[in-house]
Amino acid sequence: MQSLIEQGEKIIPKQWKAEIQSLQAEYDNIGKEKSKTATELAYAEVISYNNENIERELQNENRQHNRQQGRVKWREEEI
Repeated sequence: MQSLIEQGEKIIPKQWKAEIQSLQAEYDNIGKEKSKTATELAYAEVISYNNENIERELQNENRQHNRQQGRVKWREEEI
């Protein structure tokens, strides 16, 4: 503001109000876009976690199945 006065530019309230309204609309759009991006990021994080969790559960099931197969085989060899 001070630099505009030093440059000799006149301050016109109607132009300033129009500029403020324009900037406010842009600010609102940026806020909506930020909210949308944050939501999409949260979705991506949940999906990533779920994928890792599914892989971990499948590995555990495979280990458990292999142990059971090993126990059955060991018992058959005992007999």
